[in-house]
Amino acid sequence: MSKRLNVLDRFYQSRIATHAAFWILTLLLLTYSTSLFSGSFTDNLIYMSVLLPIQMTATYLMIYLQMQQWLYKRHWFLFFISVVPIVYFLAVLARLANIYIAEPLTGYEGIDESVWEVVSDPAYLMQAYILPVYIPAFLFLIFKMIKDRFQQENRLNELEKEKSNAELNFLKAQMNPHFLFNTLNNIYALAKNQSPETPEMILKLSDLLDYTIYECNEPTVPIIKEWQLIENYVDLQAVRNSNQLMIAIHQNIEEEQTPIAPLILISIVENAFKHSTQRGQQLANIKISLEVINKNLTFKVVNTRSAAATQQDTPKKKGIGVRNVKKQLTLLYPNKHTYQVEELEESYTVILKIELGGIENK
Repeated sequence: MSKRLNVLDRFYQSRIATHAAFWILTLLLLTYSTSLFSGSFTDNLIYMSVLLPIQMTATYLMIYLQMQQWLYKRHWFLFFISVVPIVYFLAVLARLANIYIAEPLTGYEGIDESVWEVVSDPAYLMQAYILPVYIPAFLFLIFKMIKDRFQQENRLNELEKEKSNAELNFLKAQMNPHFLFNTLNNIYALAKNQSPETPEMILKLSDLLDYTIYECNEPTVPIIKEWQLIENYVDLQAVRNSNQLMIAIHQNIEEEQTPIAPLILISIVENAFKHSTQRGQQLANIKISLEVINKNLTFKVVNTRSAAATQQDTPKKKGIGVRNVKKQLTLLYPNKHTYQVEELEESYTVILKIELGGIENK
């Protein structure tokens, strides 16, 4: 379906292709309709083919000169004084082309008329030739209005898409430094305490950097990559807060290559650790579960929280990671996600559900 739409878009964007298609269809349609009342299809095709250049002249003069340059720009005088002379002149040309070109080609022996006789009979010219000459012009005007509307909608869609992409890039630019800053703080704490886990954590950070810098530039990544990012981040936090945290993680991913927008889930995990580690001497619990079945994602994060953390959770102090997640979900999965938060005195639960059938790039 998308390939067909792309072909249609390219067709509408090509002026030569659309104009050629219009005139070919108009020629065949007028020939066929005239043949229903008189004459053979071949004879009528000759008449219409001879008339076609005059119809094209009338159409382009009316739309691109009289209307676009004079009428739309409010040059009323030029528009109104041009109407009668141009219409009359083209009707004369149509009559002369009919007598001296079309009738000899079809073998029709009509009444011989001089140029003066043709010019001096305006009543017959207006009655017999105005409609045949100007019917394609009015059809073309309708066609052009439809095409212009289509192109305008395309331009608006492109602008909206560019705006959304710019906003997404800005959100990711905010998110990556935020995430990496927190991770570097974790490793700094390990190094300061001369922990033997420091080299391994630096290696994990290297993997995180590789992922966030190179792989997250794509619109989507396999869901298994996002889960591996979460596992690495959890390992870093577990080492740093080994005496303060109890962590349980679980995943049930039916298809590991299911695509998802990068760096959405990790911010929810970051937020859980941020608030759980504020409990002082109290033992904190974090539970992370991910399920992806039939491209339907359910991500649940539960963390304990302290009274101090509860007091800090004012609207003005929400982390940029969570705000960005909500914005990205709105941009990438409109009407395809739910973001639930359950706040209790001792716990904070986030349940995110996404239909991963595809990302809408506006």
